[in-house]
Amino acid sequence: MLVLSFKRSQISAFCTAAVMASFLSACNASPQSAASDEQKGTVAKEALVHPNPESLGPVLDFRGTISGEPLDFNDGKGADSPAVQEFKRTGKNPYNLNENVIKNGYTLFSTACSGCHGHLAEGKLGPALADDYWTYPGNAYDKGFFETIYGGGQGMMGPQKGLISQDEILQIMSWIRSVYVGDPKKAKWKK
Repeated sequence: MLVLSFKRSQISAFCTAAVMASFLSACNASPQSAASDEQKGTVAKEALVHPNPESLGPVLDFRGTISGEPLDFNDGKGADSPAVQEFKRTGKNPYNLNENVIKNGYTLFSTACSGCHGHLAEGKLGPALADDYWTYPGNAYDKGFFETIYGGGQGMMGPQKGLISQDEILQIMSWIRSVYVGDPKKAKWKK
């Protein structure tokens, strides 16, 4: 029989490490990890790129919210996910109603955005994001909202290009859209 002896400090350190590993795994989860077990079999076999991106239509013109300059999508974050490819052609976030992705979007939001926008997007140093008042009116639309997050805004809202992936931005946007409390007539992002 094997007898193990641990000090309280060793157990505490182990538990802390296990909790941190679990948290970091959730923070860095890929969109595929949000899929159900039934979906994982097919999602895992799919390539990171859409098999026929041209079938989705031409890529839209994305521009910086402040500068108006075209956004550079060479951010060093790898190939576009199928969701990003679809978004770049439709301007609509395919994750907006996906509950699993919305949950992951909150995890990403809480680590990347809540310091300025509050834990529930209620506003803090940066503006609230859950109501129908937008500093930049284009943010009422998914395309404009993405342009502001990716390319930055005025003041403290720096560009997130290269800090978080384009797919993670879409996930964060899906969570923000899920907590919207403004006038439903103003929710231009809804399908």
